[in-house]
Amino acid sequence: MGVMCKFFEFFVDVLTNIMKKNIKLSGGIEIMEMEEYIDFNELNINDLHDGLFLSFDRHKDVKKCYRKENGSWVVKNIEYTETWTKKELEELPAELAVTINEGGFVFGAYCDEKLIGLAVLLNKKFGSKNQYIQLAEMSVSFGYRNKGIGKKLYKLCIAKAKSIGIKKIYISADPAEETQRFYLNIGCTDAIEINKIIASEQPYDRQMEYIV
Repeated sequence: MGVMCKFFEFFVDVLTNIMKKNIKLSGGIEIMEMEEYIDFNELNINDLHDGLFLSFDRHKDVKKCYRKENGSWVVKNIEYTETWTKKELEELPAELAVTINEGGFVFGAYCDEKLIGLAVLLNKKFGSKNQYIQLAEMSVSFGYRNKGIGKKLYKLCIAKAKSIGIKKIYISADPAEETQRFYLNIGCTDAIEINKIIASEQPYDRQMEYIV
């Protein structure tokens, strides 16, 4: 009985560790701290069905933002709320289909077959040496944030950029403190070359880059 008890205790410890840690499984599936299976995939046209984003919650209450003052980025007490409207969510599958048809890449994170994370990498080169492509979207649904999902999606973007010979990923990061800290923490820096068209569309964004 003593041997059986020890074996049972060992088995319970193993299961407990699996539930507490992010353990990568075969097929791109990971067990997260929330004890749910997260599946990461590159999407194709057939994945972009109507209603794909209807349960996606992009709501974000921002309390602090970065602003550039005297050549340096500083955090300011600036509040705003950001979300996607129902109409925008309904139109998004068709917009992503255009991105894929133009050679771009779309990555999704799924939980129980529900889309909870999105990353969009365009395939239009720019820069003095055509060294850049743009990360056009990175978003994780409310309730699934701060669990490593965004970081995993970004790693997929890096791998894709490497596979097609791209040197740098270009990001127009929104001013929210948490957004810019995310990019800084994964190794992004201020862009050496500024894409003036992208920068003019979002004048408060921080133009950043990641060396692949």
